[in-house]
Amino acid sequence: MFCNAPVESNRVFTRHFATMVALGLAVIVTGSCAARTTGTGLLPRPDPSAFTPAPSQPERPFSIQADVLSRPIFRTEQAVPFRAEILDLLIPPGRGTNVNHEGLALVETLEGVGIVTRQNQRTPISAGTVFGLSQGETAQIDNSGNEPLTVRVYVITTR
Repeated sequence: MFCNAPVESNRVFTRHFATMVALGLAVIVTGSCAARTTGTGLLPRPDPSAFTPAPSQPERPFSIQADVLSRPIFRTEQAVPFRAEILDLLIPPGRGTNVNHEGLALVETLEGVGIVTRQNQRTPISAGTVFGLSQGETAQIDNSGNEPLTVRVYVITTR
């Protein structure tokens, strides 16, 4: 017991020192916050007349097609024996779209959540979900979330 006395004393000193440092930091932080009498409120609203639209447009902008935004990403030339097409669909919350293509389609969910209905079967989808559609098969994709649902559709059609 005699040998443990200095060790116990060091523990008490260390605990006391840590408490004092924490208390000192709390006083400094509280004092510096109280010294600011004006605070840091919200930024003022920007002047709308100071903004002008950018003169450039995106290379592949979205266009509205039946309550859904759509944009082509890639399309092959006309001379090849098959046609490959990649397009993005942006489906607003509470809306849906029918995916109907002539060829084989692979649909990849990029972001958001929804429900796909095909052949009277409902399947939940979310980011990372991929499903295929046979030639002539259709699917209804509905956004069941609170954020936009973005899907990428890869279509291959033979000529």
